Amino acid sequence: MQSKEPTLPGLFSLTGLFSLSGQTALVTGASGGLGRAQCLALGAAGARVIVSDLDPEAAQQACDHLAEQGVDCVPLELDVTSTHSVNEAFDALDARGDSPDILVNNAGVSLRNSALEATEDEFDLTLTVNLRGTYFTAQRAARTMSRRGGGRIVNISSIGGLAVDGERSSVYDASKAAVVQVTRNMAYEWGRHGIRVNSIAPGYMRTAMTSDLLPSREVEERIVRDHIPLGRVGEPGDLSGAVLFLASQASAYVTGHTLTVDGGWLVAL
Repeated sequence: MQSKEPTLPGLFSLTGLFSLSGQTALVTGASGGLGRAQCLALGAAGARVIVSDLDPEAAQQACDHLAEQGVDCVPLELDVTSTHSVNEAFDALDARGDSPDILVNNAGVSLRNSALEATEDEFDLTLTVNLRGTYFTAQRAARTMSRRGGGRIVNISSIGGLAVDGERSSVYDASKAAVVQVTRNMAYEWGRHGIRVNSIAPGYMRTAMTSDLLPSREVEERIVRDHIPLGRVGEPGDLSGAVLFLASQASAYVTGHTLTVDGGWLVAL
């Protein structure tokens, strides 16, 4: 008897699963290395990208760079530490029909100091940007998404939110652990509104923010040897597949999850 070949549902196609055509994505902190890489991935999948940053000139420069690569994008000044700025930005987007279907909470800071020496200012700034900024930007986006029938939110956490990733990391790790937890809470509460909320936990990525963690070739080689089974530090483009997966229909039944993109750092602990 000839076996019956498996068939796929009519709507199933790789193109359809990962397509963001006709959708709008907002990325915070978009002028940095990770932000630009995620904007490029979302734009390559067909999304119109709102390139937001605290510095309007940096947002414009990032948008110009992305436009040269064929991304449909517009810049946006957005200070995630200010709920007034967040509300003002979203009100402007709503008014012009650019309300995001996808939010990537990428804005963050990495201030490192020992637990004996960390200052109140370092603590307050880190928690204000990494946690408060993520929380209230997601909240504002979700209010609009719930009225429109759903959406996707991707919060950028860190392996430091899941394990101790080195000395001088207590404040940063605390902020990112909180991002992992609020991602779960938001996913639990907002699923009924059709909003999926997930996070990405990158390992060490080669960006300006991590330059102090990778000050020399010797230090980098030691970190790779001791912690990263894949044998290299990550590049911003290594997040492209993860953000596209979580922003698209490919992850339609995934919410409350933190996806590690760390070269195997956590499994090597």
